[in-house]
Amino acid sequence: MRNSDPIEMTEKFVVVGVDGSEASLRAVDWATDEAGYRDAELRVVHANLLEHRVLESPILENQAKRESAIVRAAVDRARLRCQSVTVRAFTVEPPAGEALIRASGGAAVLVVGSRGLSRMQEILLGSVSRECVAGAPCSVLVVRG
Repeated sequence: MRNSDPIEMTEKFVVVGVDGSEASLRAVDWATDEAGYRDAELRVVHANLLEHRVLESPILENQAKRESAIVRAAVDRARLRCQSVTVRAFTVEPPAGEALIRASGGAAVLVVGSRGLSRMQEILLGSVSRECVAGAPCSVLVVRG
């Protein structure tokens, strides 16, 4: 799933940020539909918390497997939802908000999930969503439950 090439700029792509949450999986659905509608490539972007750490402990190894599974699940979900959409996955360095803003340069739209534990929190944007809305160079779609 890892692509070490820099995220290249093209005019026809949609970016979705994933973190393994249910909200981010709903964002994958929206982003896939949007990419299909636009006949665009879908770029699944995950900020890997272990990017520069040496995997010396079982805890870090398990975290690396979990993060790989997050990306794989998002890509699989998108491919099942719309087989005609080309899906590429990118694992980028955190922080997540900044990484998604960088990845969305040249994108048609950036799609992120908004999550919360209580009814009140569901109304508010999360910190990554808020940062993307404020700083992305393209339209941002925040998917709520």
